[in-house]
Amino acid sequence: MRRFVPVGQSTTTPSSKTQRAEIELEIYIGANGYVQNAGFTQNSIPALETGAITGPVAVVLHRTVSTSAASTLSAFRRGIGTHFLIDKDGTTYQCASLLKKTAHVGPIRSRCHIEGTCLPDELATFKDWESRMKCHDHEKVKSYPTRYPMNEDSVGIEVVAMYQEATAQWDAATPEQTRSIRVLVEILKDQYGLSDSDIYEHHKIARKTEGEGSDLYYVPNPPPIVSPRFPFP
Repeated sequence: MRRFVPVGQSTTTPSSKTQRAEIELEIYIGANGYVQNAGFTQNSIPALETGAITGPVAVVLHRTVSTSAASTLSAFRRGIGTHFLIDKDGTTYQCASLLKKTAHVGPIRSRCHIEGTCLPDELATFKDWESRMKCHDHEKVKSYPTRYPMNEDSVGIEVVAMYQEATAQWDAATPEQTRSIRVLVEILKDQYGLSDSDIYEHHKIARKTEGEGSDLYYVPNPPPIVSPRFPFP
Protein backbone atom coordinates (compact mmCIF):
# COMPACT_ATOMS: atom_id res chain seq x y z
CA MET A 1 0.00 0.00 0.00
CA ARG A 2 1.30 3.43 -0.92
CA ARG A 3 0.59 7.07 -0.33
CA PHE A 4 1.26 9.74 -2.95
CA VAL A 5 2.44 13.07 -1.56
CA PRO A 6 2.65 16.21 -3.77
CA VAL A 7 6.10 17.74 -4.00
CA GLY A 8 6.43 21.47 -3.33
CA GLN A 9 7.97 24.08 -5.61
CA SER A 10 11.54 23.07 -6.43
CA THR A 11 14.37 24.74 -8.33
CA THR A 12 15.25 21.36 -9.83
CA THR A 13 11.75 20.65 -11.12
CA PRO A 14 10.52 22.40 -14.30
CA SER A 15 7.62 24.69 -13.45
CA SER A 16 5.48 22.88 -16.03
CA LYS A 17 5.66 19.73 -13.90
CA THR A 18 5.34 21.05 -10.37
CA GLN A 19 1.58 20.50 -10.16
CA ARG A 20 1.92 16.77 -10.81
CA ALA A 21 5.25 15.96 -9.22
CA GLU A 22 4.82 13.45 -6.39
CA ILE A 23 6.76 11.33 -3.95
CA GLU A 24 5.52 7.77 -3.53
CA LEU A 25 5.72 6.62 0.09
CA GLU A 26 5.28 3.03 1.22
CA ILE A 27 2.84 2.67 4.11
CA TYR A 28 4.02 0.15 6.66
CA ILE A 29 4.02 -0.62 10.37
CA GLY A 30 7.37 0.21 11.91
CA ALA A 31 9.37 -1.81 14.38
CA ASN A 32 7.76 0.29 17.13
CA GLY A 33 4.25 -0.75 16.06
CA TYR A 34 3.30 2.66 14.66
CA VAL A 35 1.91 3.20 11.16
CA GLN A 36 4.42 5.03 8.96
CA ASN A 37 3.78 7.39 6.02
CA ALA A 38 -0.02 7.45 6.36
CA GLY A 39 -0.31 11.01 7.64
CA PHE A 40 -1.46 9.94 11.11
CA THR A 41 -0.68 11.97 14.22
CA GLN A 42 1.36 9.99 16.74
CA ASN A 43 0.09 10.67 20.26
CA SER A 44 1.64 7.88 22.29
CA ILE A 45 -0.06 7.16 25.62
CA PRO A 46 1.99 4.49 27.44
CA ALA A 47 -0.76 3.94 30.03
CA LEU A 48 -2.88 2.33 27.31
CA GLU A 49 -0.40 -0.46 26.58
CA THR A 50 -1.10 -3.45 28.83
CA GLY A 51 1.03 -6.23 27.33
CA ALA A 52 1.85 -7.97 24.06
CA ILE A 53 -0.90 -8.44 21.49
CA THR A 54 -1.61 -11.61 19.55
CA GLY A 55 -1.91 -10.86 15.84
CA PRO A 56 -3.86 -8.62 15.77
CA VAL A 57 -6.57 -10.70 14.14
CA ALA A 58 -9.48 -8.25 14.18
CA VAL A 59 -10.57 -4.60 14.43
CA VAL A 60 -13.24 -3.27 16.80
CA LEU A 61 -15.04 0.02 16.12
CA HIS A 62 -16.19 2.32 18.94
CA ARG A 63 -17.69 5.77 19.54
CA THR A 64 -16.27 7.89 22.35
CA VAL A 65 -19.19 9.68 24.07
CA SER A 66 -17.25 12.95 23.86
CA THR A 67 -17.27 16.15 21.83
CA SER A 68 -13.56 16.41 21.09
CA ALA A 69 -10.40 14.42 20.55
CA ALA A 70 -8.67 16.44 23.28
CA SER A 71 -11.02 15.26 26.02
CA THR A 72 -10.76 11.66 24.85
CA LEU A 73 -6.96 11.74 24.71
CA SER A 74 -6.96 13.07 28.26
CA ALA A 75 -9.26 10.24 29.38
CA PHE A 76 -7.04 7.67 27.67
CA ARG A 77 -4.29 8.52 30.16
CA ARG A 78 -6.29 6.60 32.78
CA GLY A 79 -5.37 3.41 30.93
CA ILE A 80 -8.58 2.51 29.12
CA GLY A 81 -8.87 3.26 25.42
CA THR A 82 -8.04 2.30 21.87
CA HIS A 83 -5.04 2.18 19.57
CA PHE A 84 -6.54 4.85 17.29
CA LEU A 85 -8.80 7.88 17.69
CA ILE A 86 -10.47 9.69 14.78
CA ASP A 87 -11.55 13.31 15.33
CA LYS A 88 -14.51 15.08 13.74
CA ASP A 89 -12.26 16.63 11.09
CA GLY A 90 -10.87 13.23 10.13
CA THR A 91 -7.54 13.57 11.95
CA THR A 92 -6.32 10.10 12.93
CA TYR A 93 -4.34 9.77 16.16
CA GLN A 94 -2.38 6.64 16.95
CA CYS A 95 -2.18 6.36 20.72
CA ALA A 96 -0.76 2.88 21.27
CA SER A 97 1.61 0.53 19.49
CA LEU A 98 0.12 -2.22 17.38
CA LEU A 99 2.51 -4.56 19.17
CA LYS A 100 0.55 -4.00 22.38
CA LYS A 101 -2.96 -4.75 23.57
CA THR A 102 -5.20 -2.07 25.08
CA ALA A 103 -8.30 -2.26 27.28
CA HIS A 104 -11.09 -1.46 24.84
CA VAL A 105 -13.39 -4.47 24.36
CA GLY A 106 -14.32 -5.59 27.87
CA PRO A 107 -16.07 -8.91 28.56
CA ILE A 108 -17.19 -10.51 25.31
CA ARG A 109 -20.51 -12.13 24.55
CA SER A 110 -20.85 -15.71 23.30
CA ARG A 111 -20.57 -15.86 19.54
CA CYS A 112 -22.12 -19.28 19.16
CA HIS A 113 -25.02 -18.38 21.46
CA ILE A 114 -25.80 -15.19 19.52
CA GLU A 115 -25.37 -16.81 16.11
CA GLY A 116 -27.12 -20.05 17.07
CA THR A 117 -24.14 -22.28 16.35
CA CYS A 118 -23.35 -23.71 19.80
CA LEU A 119 -22.91 -27.46 19.90
CA PRO A 120 -25.49 -29.41 21.94
CA ASP A 121 -22.87 -30.37 24.55
CA GLU A 122 -22.05 -26.71 25.17
CA LEU A 123 -25.70 -25.76 25.46
CA ALA A 124 -26.20 -28.58 27.94
CA THR A 125 -23.23 -27.74 30.15
CA PHE A 126 -23.20 -23.93 30.13
CA LYS A 127 -26.22 -21.83 31.14
CA ASP A 128 -24.85 -18.44 32.25
CA TRP A 129 -25.05 -16.67 28.88
CA GLU A 130 -26.26 -13.42 30.45
CA SER A 131 -23.53 -13.25 33.10
CA ARG A 132 -20.89 -10.91 31.67
CA MET A 133 -17.84 -12.34 33.40
CA LYS A 134 -18.93 -15.98 33.44
CA CYS A 135 -19.70 -15.80 29.74
CA HIS A 136 -16.39 -14.05 29.03
CA ASP A 137 -14.44 -16.66 31.02
CA HIS A 138 -16.28 -19.40 29.14
CA GLU A 139 -15.48 -17.81 25.75
CA LYS A 140 -11.88 -16.69 26.24
CA VAL A 141 -10.49 -20.24 26.14
CA LYS A 142 -11.76 -20.58 22.57
CA SER A 143 -9.73 -19.56 19.53
CA TYR A 144 -10.70 -16.69 17.24
CA PRO A 145 -12.86 -16.68 15.14
CA THR A 146 -14.82 -19.31 17.06
CA ARG A 147 -15.22 -16.55 19.65
CA TYR A 148 -15.38 -12.78 19.24
CA PRO A 149 -12.13 -10.75 19.35
CA MET A 150 -10.81 -9.63 22.73
CA ASN A 151 -8.37 -7.01 24.01
CA GLU A 152 -5.63 -9.59 23.61
CA ASP A 153 -5.94 -9.89 19.83
CA SER A 154 -7.76 -6.87 18.39
CA VAL A 155 -7.10 -3.28 17.33
CA GLY A 156 -9.46 -0.66 18.75
CA ILE A 157 -10.61 2.44 16.84
CA GLU A 158 -12.55 5.18 18.64
CA VAL A 159 -14.51 7.80 16.68
CA VAL A 160 -15.34 11.11 18.38
CA ALA A 161 -19.13 11.23 18.80
CA MET A 162 -21.83 11.81 21.39
CA TYR A 163 -24.82 9.73 22.45
CA GLN A 164 -28.10 11.65 22.51
CA GLU A 165 -30.09 10.38 25.46
CA ALA A 166 -33.28 12.12 24.33
CA THR A 167 -33.39 10.25 21.04
CA ALA A 168 -31.31 7.20 22.00
CA GLN A 169 -29.15 7.88 18.96
CA TRP A 170 -25.43 8.20 18.36
CA ASP A 171 -24.00 11.06 16.35
CA ALA A 172 -23.40 9.99 12.78
CA ALA A 173 -19.80 9.98 11.61
CA THR A 174 -18.83 13.06 9.66
CA PRO A 175 -17.79 12.55 6.02
CA GLU A 176 -14.20 13.23 7.10
CA GLN A 177 -14.41 10.58 9.81
CA THR A 178 -15.96 8.06 7.44
CA ARG A 179 -13.16 8.57 4.96
CA SER A 180 -10.45 8.28 7.64
CA ILE A 181 -12.05 5.12 9.05
CA ARG A 182 -11.98 3.52 5.62
CA VAL A 183 -8.35 4.54 5.09
CA LEU A 184 -7.27 3.14 8.47
CA VAL A 185 -9.24 -0.10 8.15
CA GLU A 186 -7.84 -0.72 4.66
CA ILE A 187 -4.30 -0.23 5.99
CA LEU A 188 -4.89 -2.69 8.84
CA LYS A 189 -6.49 -5.21 6.50
CA ASP A 190 -3.54 -4.92 4.13
CA GLN A 191 -0.85 -5.12 6.81
CA TYR A 192 -2.37 -8.00 8.79
CA GLY A 193 -4.16 -9.97 6.08
CA LEU A 194 -7.62 -9.23 7.49
CA SER A 195 -10.95 -9.22 5.67
CA ASP A 196 -14.24 -7.40 6.20
CA SER A 197 -15.40 -10.34 8.35
CA ASP A 198 -12.70 -9.34 10.87
CA ILE A 199 -14.17 -5.84 11.39
CA TYR A 200 -16.57 -5.66 14.35
CA GLU A 201 -18.95 -3.15 15.94
CA HIS A 202 -18.32 -2.99 19.69
CA HIS A 203 -21.93 -3.26 20.81
CA LYS A 204 -22.37 -6.50 18.86
CA ILE A 205 -19.58 -8.38 20.63
CA ALA A 206 -19.85 -6.89 24.15
CA ARG A 207 -22.68 -5.53 26.27
CA LYS A 208 -22.53 -1.86 25.31
CA THR A 209 -25.06 0.82 24.39
CA GLU A 210 -26.89 -0.29 21.26
CA GLY A 211 -25.49 1.17 18.05
CA GLU A 212 -22.13 2.26 19.49
CA GLY A 213 -20.18 0.95 16.51
CA SER A 214 -22.88 1.11 13.84
CA ASP A 215 -22.44 2.75 10.42
CA LEU A 216 -18.78 3.62 10.93
CA TYR A 217 -17.20 1.29 8.41
CA TYR A 218 -20.21 -0.31 6.77
CA VAL A 219 -22.01 2.85 5.67
CA PRO A 220 -24.91 2.99 3.15
CA ASN A 221 -23.43 5.74 0.97
CA PRO A 222 -19.75 6.24 1.82
CA PRO A 223 -17.88 9.23 0.41
CA PRO A 224 -15.95 8.25 -2.70
CA ILE A 225 -12.30 7.27 -2.65
CA VAL A 226 -10.49 8.94 -5.52
CA SER A 227 -8.62 6.56 -7.82
CA PRO A 228 -5.77 5.91 -8.51
CA ARG A 229 -4.47 7.71 -5.43
CA PHE A 230 -6.19 5.22 -3.15
CA PRO A 231 -7.69 7.00 -0.12
CA PHE A 232 -5.06 9.69 0.28
CA PRO A 233 -4.99 13.31 -0.92
